[in-house]
Amino acid sequence: MLNYERLMDTYLNLIRINSISGNENELATFIANKLTHIGLNVEWHNRENIAPSLYAELKGQDNGPTLLMIGHMDTVDIMNGWETNPFNPVIEGDKVYGLGACDMKGGIAAILECLESIVEKGIKLNGNIAVAFVPDEELLSRGTYQLLQDGIKADMAIMAECRFNEAAIGFRGRYSIDVTVYGKTGHASKYPYVGESAIINASKLAIEIEKLPTIVHPIMGGGTWCIRHIEGGIKSTLNVPDNCKLFVDRYTTPDETFEKCKNQILGAAQKLGLEDRVKVELTPKEVPYMEAFAISEEHPLVGILQEKYKKVTKRELTLGYDKSVCDSNFLVRIGNIPTITFGPSGENMHQANEYGYISQVKASSEIYFETIKALLV
Repeated sequence: MLNYERLMDTYLNLIRINSISGNENELATFIANKLTHIGLNVEWHNRENIAPSLYAELKGQDNGPTLLMIGHMDTVDIMNGWETNPFNPVIEGDKVYGLGACDMKGGIAAILECLESIVEKGIKLNGNIAVAFVPDEELLSRGTYQLLQDGIKADMAIMAECRFNEAAIGFRGRYSIDVTVYGKTGHASKYPYVGESAIINASKLAIEIEKLPTIVHPIMGGGTWCIRHIEGGIKSTLNVPDNCKLFVDRYTTPDETFEKCKNQILGAAQKLGLEDRVKVELTPKEVPYMEAFAISEEHPLVGILQEKYKKVTKRELTLGYDKSVCDSNFLVRIGNIPTITFGPSGENMHQANEYGYISQVKASSEIYFETIKALLV
C-alpha cells in the first residue's frame, strides 16, 4: 500500500501553487524540495526566458534499463467562469476542483508518491528510475526540449499526462506553415483590367489546400489541413493587393514530413496556374516542430502497464493515438525514447472549473509502483 494521505497532501499542495505557464519557479522549488527530502540529488536545467526543468535519478544496483517518468509543471491561464478559487482546491466526493487538478498535477503527485514509496520500502532496483518535471509544455515545450539537448537518456518513458482510460502510444505531429501568395498591384479604380489580386489568388489556393489528402495511419487516422488566418492588402490605399499570407495549421501522421506538405501545396498552386506566385515555408519557431509517432503495441512497457492497470482497476486499459501533440513527441522523435502517455485525468481541461478524480490519482500512483516493480525489480 502507498501512503494515500501523503499523496493527497502533495496533490492539494501542488494545486495551491500558481504555476501558469511562465510562472513555474515556485512549483519547481516545491518539487525539488520534495525530491531532496526523498533522498535524490536534483539537477536544475536552465534555459533562457523559461523556468528551470528538474531532473533526478534513483539508481539501481545493476546495469538494467532506465525508466523515465515525466510531467509538466505549468498550467494554462485562468479562464472566465470559475465558481471557486482556482488555487484553493475544493473536494466534492471523488472530485478535486482547481487549476491543474486534471492537467496535470495529479500526475506529478502520483510520480512523487510512487518514488517516495519505493525509497521508503527499500526496494532494490535492477535498473534506474529517472524523473523529470518541466515548464512550458502548454506553450512551446522548451523544458523537455532543453533536457534532451542537455543529453538526458532513457530506455523508455511514462508521460504522466491526463489519459487514464486510454493510454496513448502515438501522437500526430504538427506544422505551422506560412504560405505567401503574390499578385500584381495596380490602381484599384482600374481593377480587374489592371492588376492581379493576391487575395483572390490566395482564396482560391486556400480552398484547394483544405481538399488535399493526407496519409492515413491504420489506427491513428489521417492528418488535417486548416487555414487559420488570411491577411493581405492595405485598406488605406487604393491599390490592388500584390501579396496575401495564409497561415496553415497542419496535423500530420507518421511518414508525413514538411517537405511532403510543401510539395502538396505547390502542386495545388500549379493546378491553379499559380506555381510562380507562391512561397511555402515553416513559421519560424524557437524549438523544432513536433513530428508524429507511434510506438509498437508489443513494447514491454506497454504490456506491463496494461497488466498492472488491470490488476489495480479490474478493467482493461485501452490503447489509443492522440490527435494533438505533447512533450511525448519530443521524447520519441528527438530523444528516441519509447513513450507511453498515461496518468490520472478529470474533466474541464483548459476550461473553468477544471477537476481531477482522486481515485485516478491514487490508482495511477499504484499502477506506476507496480509497473516499476515488474520492470526493474
